[in-house]
Amino acid sequence: MSYRGRGRGGGYNNNYQNRNTFGHQQQNVDAFVAANAYPIEIVGWNGASSSDCISFISRKCRIVVSNYSVDQNTGVLKGYVRNESQANELLNWSGVKFAGQSLRFSKGPSSISNQMGGSAAGAGSTIETITNFLKGRYQPDIKMLNLSGVKQDANLNAQGFFASVSVTSKFFPALMKIASDLKLDVESVDLSNNELSDLQAISSMTQTFPKLKNLSLQGNNLSRTKVFETWKYKLNFLRELILFNNPIVQTTNPTEIQDIKLELMRYFPRLVVLNGEVLRNEPALEANTTSPFGSQALFFQDEDTKNLATNFVTNYLNLWDTNRANLMVLYQNESQFSMQLDTSHPHLIADGNSSSNIDFGNYMPNSRNLTRISSGKARMSKVAVGAEQIYKSFQQLPKTKHNLVEDPTSFSMECYKYAPLNGIVISVHGSFEEAAQPEVSDNSTSQSSRGGRFHSQSRNKKPNLCKKSFDRTFIVLPGPNGSMVVASDLLLIRPFTIDIPWTNSHPPTQPSSQSPSTATSVSGQQQTPNVLQGANPLTAPGAAQLAPAPAPAPPPVAELPPEIKSNLQVPQQELLVKIVMETKLNLQYALMLCEQSQWDYNQSLTNFKNSASSLPREAFL
Repeated sequence: MSYRGRGRGGGYNNNYQNRNTFGHQQQNVDAFVAANAYPIEIVGWNGASSSDCISFISRKCRIVVSNYSVDQNTGVLKGYVRNESQANELLNWSGVKFAGQSLRFSKGPSSISNQMGGSAAGAGSTIETITNFLKGRYQPDIKMLNLSGVKQDANLNAQGFFASVSVTSKFFPALMKIASDLKLDVESVDLSNNELSDLQAISSMTQTFPKLKNLSLQGNNLSRTKVFETWKYKLNFLRELILFNNPIVQTTNPTEIQDIKLELMRYFPRLVVLNGEVLRNEPALEANTTSPFGSQALFFQDEDTKNLATNFVTNYLNLWDTNRANLMVLYQNESQFSMQLDTSHPHLIADGNSSSNIDFGNYMPNSRNLTRISSGKARMSKVAVGAEQIYKSFQQLPKTKHNLVEDPTSFSMECYKYAPLNGIVISVHGSFEEAAQPEVSDNSTSQSSRGGRFHSQSRNKKPNLCKKSFDRTFIVLPGPNGSMVVASDLLLIRPFTIDIPWTNSHPPTQPSSQSPSTATSVSGQQQTPNVLQGANPLTAPGAAQLAPAPAPAPPPVAELPPEIKSNLQVPQQELLVKIVMETKLNLQYALMLCEQSQWDYNQSLTNFKNSASSLPREAFL
């Protein structure tokens, strides 16, 4: 009978085991210290104690700050996190409220040294060496940064930057970090003769110089176009690319050469010149890439938001159709997504569709239509928070095809700045084709009907796939290193309509050239123009209510209520009736519209178009 293992000692040689345990514990301590050696600094914490602040960061940001202390001279709270990724994540939390104040996070002064694997004491010389190198290689007159043959630079070699593979791999990210801090205005970069076989080591360049126009990779070891996958959808302004003396362009097969050109043009949407050869018509390309939505009327607050929003939406819809998993880099822990279904809007059947083909079964389980859901718990359960939940929601929606390239005029967009969060709001309207059933099905509807008379017949039935119209609103915030973060994503699905209000095929009715006082019909026989054709009838509650049946005729001037007539002059009374006829607003709201528009006919119509979608149903006849 063996007694080995009985009792807490587990047998003999306890002293040896204790020594072994102590050795392992010491190794664990050393490993922990090494793994938590990326410095960060925190200001704005003084509303409470430093320990309370560190605990708050752990709970709120899910990041542990270790070995923290307070600088008695500056009052800055200093500590360490595991790696640069956690430090970057904390930077995104700058502004979070703690004890009545806003916390501000920044990387510690020895961050560059840590990236290079050096000590804090060598941080100053490391930063100074790289800074001097950048200043010597930068040509501000032509906005060019010459990074050719970096490994042959005598000063960098003297500092040991290329002494080992691990240190060499960290050099370029550190170089880009300092270049970003120097705020160099760069349009061209020369990376020739750097022995590059892929772009992983220099991937951070797209964040430092996102608007780069000219790039030379001459004399490297790039052998496949697949290496550019790292930069896909990131260098959206790249105009010229030089790849001479790389294996990738040393083929003589015309088919392979053409495939390489097409692949590179897909990676870089504004690429015009490759190795000195013009690939496509630049003016036409600029017109298409500047406004991928065609020539229809759009709204952008300024040129910067226009460029940012059009690039964002174009790339987003492409990935939404092809690979939604790649979109998850845009969503963070507090990002929100919700989808709502609105079947109440009128729609026109087209393209051989019939009303029986319109099926919303794939959307009904997750719809957060607040006019249909009154329970607070149910409302909250249909909001996806964080990248994991959002991706799950994406998988439960049908696969789609947005014909943005083939039919850009069927889409419209508005974009304006959102000052409270230093972001922008992007609203997109259009239609899509359902290409396939969802990757993940939601069984809630079938489970709720389990046991019903027809359950066995219908539980495996797939909803019909057909065209749908949509409205989607993003709140987009700036992320670290020039990236973008989607804070809020609202998707509205509605029946497909062939009526596209923002195109010339359905022009708005022009107002009469006569003055309001002479153009008003008092007999009620004048045909009412549909001014909503100039806006989007699918977003106006009044249009949805009035579509099934003609609206009641508005009263002529003689029949206006006495309390209204007594306060208005005759031209104002006539204008009020005209506005009622054209907008189908009731008297109360039509009167408010006229007053707020200073009794100007054209201004009244403009204000109505801008606010029609936000008016309640009771505002209309």
